[in-house]
Amino acid sequence: MRMKHQNLIVLVILVLTGFFLQKSYINEFPSYIHAWAQSDRYALSQGFVNNDLNFFQPETFVYNHQFPDNWDSPSTKSISAVDFPIHDYIPAIFMKILDSKSPWIYRLYTLLYSFLGLFFLFKLSRLITSSFYKSILVTVFAATSPVFVYYQAGFLPTIPSLSNAIVGLYFYIKYIESRKNFDFSLSILFLTLGALSRTTFAIPLIAVLGLELLRISKRKAELKPKIFTVILSISSILAYLLYNDYLRKTYGSIFLNHLMPANNVAEFLAIIKVVGKNWVFQYFSITHYIGFILVTLLAVVFAVFKRNIIDKKTETILFLTSIIFFGCFLFSILMIKQYQAHDYYFIDTYFLPLLLLFALGLSALPKLKMKTNNVVYIIILLTFSIPLITNAHQTQKERRKTGNWDRTNSTINNFKDSENYLNSLGINDNAKILVIDAYAPNIPFLLMNRKGYVLLSTEREVIENALNWDYEYIVYQNEFFLSDIYSAYPEIISRMNRIGENGNISVCVLNKTRANTTLLEFLGLNESQALVNVTMDYETKTSNLWENTNSTSDYFYSGDKSGLLTPEMNYGLTYKTKYLPQLKNKKSILFFESYLMRNSINNVEIVVSITENESTTYYKSYDLKDLLKHTNEWEKISLQFELPKIYSDDYEFAIFICNTGKTSLFVDDFNFRIF
Repeated sequence: MRMKHQNLIVLVILVLTGFFLQKSYINEFPSYIHAWAQSDRYALSQGFVNNDLNFFQPETFVYNHQFPDNWDSPSTKSISAVDFPIHDYIPAIFMKILDSKSPWIYRLYTLLYSFLGLFFLFKLSRLITSSFYKSILVTVFAATSPVFVYYQAGFLPTIPSLSNAIVGLYFYIKYIESRKNFDFSLSILFLTLGALSRTTFAIPLIAVLGLELLRISKRKAELKPKIFTVILSISSILAYLLYNDYLRKTYGSIFLNHLMPANNVAEFLAIIKVVGKNWVFQYFSITHYIGFILVTLLAVVFAVFKRNIIDKKTETILFLTSIIFFGCFLFSILMIKQYQAHDYYFIDTYFLPLLLLFALGLSALPKLKMKTNNVVYIIILLTFSIPLITNAHQTQKERRKTGNWDRTNSTINNFKDSENYLNSLGINDNAKILVIDAYAPNIPFLLMNRKGYVLLSTEREVIENALNWDYEYIVYQNEFFLSDIYSAYPEIISRMNRIGENGNISVCVLNKTRANTTLLEFLGLNESQALVNVTMDYETKTSNLWENTNSTSDYFYSGDKSGLLTPEMNYGLTYKTKYLPQLKNKKSILFFESYLMRNSINNVEIVVSITENESTTYYKSYDLKDLLKHTNEWEKISLQFELPKIYSDDYEFAIFICNTGKTSLFVDDFNFRIF
């Protein structure tokens, strides 16, 4: 089979596999794992669209920045320092051309770039192994890594930078064989592009330059033809570093730019343990590890017992791989704190040298000497590839599992269609919005399509400081207002007037008079119009709808008794009913209040659930560990639940205390109203 046909076969395999794994998610808004980081990059791209493609003024939607003041200082510009943002800029060009900011444009760009990287990985492996089938095996090995697949069509610059590094290494190995300076120049070009957009990919660039300098010192290569290329590479990197430093000092940044080493050896080892627990089977699947270990062992066996002689090219590639490994090791020590929460740092560092090592291991294995060797290779390839692709497909689904604990997903759902809602209120496109408790900085603004200030903390001092900034409207998420904002700063209801809410978010303006108002009045709930009003005060006779009503006279807020939750109980006070016609076929609001006292700081949750036809259709919980500020002291807790429509006649509504932390808790005047 001719090499041209082989290349075409590989391209077809890569494209078909890639689209099979990504087709269901190609227009997905930045969500799930690391939605924060991905939405920031998506915001950069939209920022370029909004500033008429001014590459040298990268901006997002937020006016306050994480660095250097941890979001506490407002700015008049949303410009942010960021590593060379070419991979945010190019999607912006296509967004401008297509007059669309849809996520698929950015995702497709990254996906196509991944195909480029994987194709050149095949070509690089071909140079290493001198085998078509072994090279396909290396490529499939990389293309089905769970972490690679998740970001393959994402918004981070990791995949394009990795691809550039692979292309650069291919041309360098090709240069070693051909001795053509043009190949060296292409190598440095792509390696420089990788380093510019993702600092970690300076490691293979430094490795190549270091190795080439060593070859020059041994007179195996010439210096003069490379001087201009190397100077241009280093100059471009230094020039953008200086410009980026100017942006950081002038405007600030929402992107990390400092080292994060462990404080001591014990912390370093603890982080390694967390990384292993969280990510080891996201980096590669069990099949990957088995294949890698098997190839490595066989390569060692053939090297030792068969006394295989390593040729000069393989020796050079092995030395280059060792340098890259060492550089990645040094980087991971300096940035180890990022590894425990950021799986993509593996792609930034160890992924590439491990692929090179896998290819080198395969190159040490002998070729099959039989007439049917093609059939044998195909069988081996399919046996190895099918479970890898199947696992990659499954991990795509698993990484998108969500629940009521997923604040990112809740934020996205709450701000969905918020742009149209703000338009309906007559709020100008250029209006500055203060978003309180945004959870991820750019997500609310991307969905509102407006700029503003973001608060990621709900500490009293942070909110009070931000209320003095220059904005026109305040927006918060309804489901987190009472639990996160009001509980930390109750006086906020006198600082704002609500001008609208759509069930998910509320829009307010600053109340400069600080007029007194009750919580229900602020929320727009009229107590006399409550459809349901149920109380457990432990003094009066209760209905049979209540469960776990055991009480004590040791402590009480009012009367002479209170409810008691003990560590042995899985569930505390519970109210269940299969008859609440007020919930049928319409959305409603449940307002909960109770006095609670704890004597230990453990997890215990207030839960509201609805099941229809024996399937849970609504489940929302709030952890009292975060809401109760003191121990051995009665505190009033207020919560709001946005209840969905109930369509089935076979349903059950429940509100209960879930003792997840096996704690003790005292309860009094437990009340909920439905509006």
